[in-house]
Amino acid sequence: MHRTLTSSIFPELTLLLALSILFSGCAASHRSLSTGETEISSKIAALQDSLTGLKPHPDPDEARRVAETAVTHSLRLADAYRVVPPARWHNVLIQVGIRERGLCFHWTEDLMQRLQALGLSSFDLHWGVAHRGSDLREHNSVVITAAGQPFEAGLVLDPWRNSGDLFWTRVDRDAYPWAPLPRDEW
Repeated sequence: MHRTLTSSIFPELTLLLALSILFSGCAASHRSLSTGETEISSKIAALQDSLTGLKPHPDPDEARRVAETAVTHSLRLADAYRVVPPARWHNVLIQVGIRERGLCFHWTEDLMQRLQALGLSSFDLHWGVAHRGSDLREHNSVVITAAGQPFEAGLVLDPWRNSGDLFWTRVDRDAYPWAPLPRDEW
């Protein structure tokens, strides 16, 4: 049987491409606490500003503690989970048994626990869920509001989305359709 150039090269090219993708993904690094003190400090200050902007105005000292904890703990979790960005790729590694933790609900669970330990009085913590029940689209994250304010007025604190580099935005401005998970289901 005569093989054409395309049929003889295609399997080799496919294998080479697959290996390139695999190894480039494994070589990618996530941000960590060694990222740089200035960059981390800037991120903490920006989150603190977002938190103090919630209505009614929460305690600035609590906002600082929340910002420091959320930003630095997210980076620590990335190290602990041995994250391989992007987040969806890391999810694949968990599904095939190469990694144990790092799905969005793991990040939410661990960040929530750390934030609850702060004993906040001018903020309320919520567990946000989007696309609940969907095997491929469900997403979980911490949502923080000023004390007594509705879930929709809060900020999403999402360490999963950028592989430990904390992402935040207002609930009503995010692409995800967030809803609160009842406390008895946390």
